[in-house]
Amino acid sequence: MDIVEKYKEYRKIQVGLHNKILEKCVSKKDFKESTKRLGIYKNNVMVLESVYEKDVIFDYNTYENIKNGKNSVSAFIELGEETTPQEAELLAAMQEATTSLYEVIECQKENGIILLKDLMGDSDVIFKVIDIGLSETLNENFLLFTRLVHLADFSMTTGLCFIFSINHKQYLLKRSRRLMKKINSGDSSLDRFIAFFHLNRSDGEPMKFNEIK
Repeated sequence: MDIVEKYKEYRKIQVGLHNKILEKCVSKKDFKESTKRLGIYKNNVMVLESVYEKDVIFDYNTYENIKNGKNSVSAFIELGEETTPQEAELLAAMQEATTSLYEVIECQKENGIILLKDLMGDSDVIFKVIDIGLSETLNENFLLFTRLVHLADFSMTTGLCFIFSINHKQYLLKRSRRLMKKINSGDSSLDRFIAFFHLNRSDGEPMKFNEIK
């Protein structure tokens, strides 16, 4: 199996795991509390600016450590349900997935590979990410805020993707630090998520998502 076919297989497995985790480990109360934390629950109504923002809230509830210092991936693993070897591998990687702002170094559209440089962590590491839809959307003029799942042969996103112009790099780094300091929840990952959620609303670029076939 070549790397693109492996990516497609694992992406479909990941989508299935997301559905199971949300069904078994995320309550309506969790969902409501997350919209309050993001500042988009007003007058008993959740105010979304796009349909995609609902998927962003799902990502928050799945991957952020909002359950007594753990995330919903960890909660699902602790249920002890039977999993395939591929599901177990993915769950272990998903449990450790984190967000950052990345600079797009190169897009190889022919094989769906994107090379990303971390702007908020170890800048010496270049991540090889496979995402067919994103590779057709991005180029070296963009920055990407995303959450990466690192597997042995490649990395993949959780589906969370905010795109920004490369021209806004210094502004985003400076502004995000200020927002995170203001939010100050005690969890830097949570602060970073909330900061870039609002930066995407104010400065993000529109994007399209392609269904994996």
